[in-house]
Amino acid sequence: MSVQPSNPFPLLVVAGMPCAGTTFLYHYLQQHPSIYLAFRKEIDYFNAHYHFKGRDWFASLFRGIKPGQIAGDLSPACWNDPQAPEWIREFNPDTKVILCLRDPAEFAVSLFRQKNHSHYDVPPTLEQWLHDGYESRLTEKGGPVFFTFHDGEFEQKLDAYKKAFGENLLIYDFSFFTKNQLTILQAIEDFLGIDPYFDESNFDNLRINASYRRNIKWLYAITAQEWFRNLFERYVPRTWAMRARAIFDRISVVGEPSKDASKVRHTPEEVTTAREILPTSCAAFREIFQDHPIYTGDGKPFALREKAVSVD
Repeated sequence: MSVQPSNPFPLLVVAGMPCAGTTFLYHYLQQHPSIYLAFRKEIDYFNAHYHFKGRDWFASLFRGIKPGQIAGDLSPACWNDPQAPEWIREFNPDTKVILCLRDPAEFAVSLFRQKNHSHYDVPPTLEQWLHDGYESRLTEKGGPVFFTFHDGEFEQKLDAYKKAFGENLLIYDFSFFTKNQLTILQAIEDFLGIDPYFDESNFDNLRINASYRRNIKWLYAITAQEWFRNLFERYVPRTWAMRARAIFDRISVVGEPSKDASKVRHTPEEVTTAREILPTSCAAFREIFQDHPIYTGDGKPFALREKAVSVD
């Protein structure tokens, strides 16, 4: 039995932030028997395609979902669209939403570095990036994605998600996540109310992020094309596609940062510049996580499994 495209289904949306470990989550969450991830890591339906592709198109990406499974959409660019919380809730008001939050200054600089390294047509200097922002169009037929970094914007975006989802929103600190990935995976299981799956026996702590991966530019350029994704989804069985993705994730990982990776990493001086431009947002971020690394949208600390916590 599969879900009909016109009907909403149990849904999880990892809505942000960009540059905060969503590639890692995609690699591991697809292994959980109670989670059904779409073939695409970044569907971007609730930010770029909502008024250009119907809900049936979005639901068709989960046509193989089984009873008892939760559909998963990992689209961190939703963080950039102020209308995304409303559109997610409109699709299914019971949607569970996850936000991995980074220090706003580190996030802005990291994203600038990533886009610059990937040869996007971004503003030439960090200062211009922070003041003017950046507009990206994912596809010719989709809507634009705006990257803006005004002081106070971080709080506004977070408040919108809190109001829309309350206890159905999980937020956690990226710096905690980087040292406690298994803890976060187990917290996500508890948040979703699904059976435990991840433990020390099946978690290999594989480092998966943009800075530590081989930059196979020609392959990324092809796989990012909408025509390629549509063709792949139509003719390649999902199980094959997911296995291919897992293999690619593993072979592209390197043991240590490559020389190329140094171009992506931000410098302390750049972060200092961003903090001077975003003081209010940076202070708000520090206040959120001063007592606990993970909360629900109604402001309650989320209980963690003690044995999984292993801060270095």
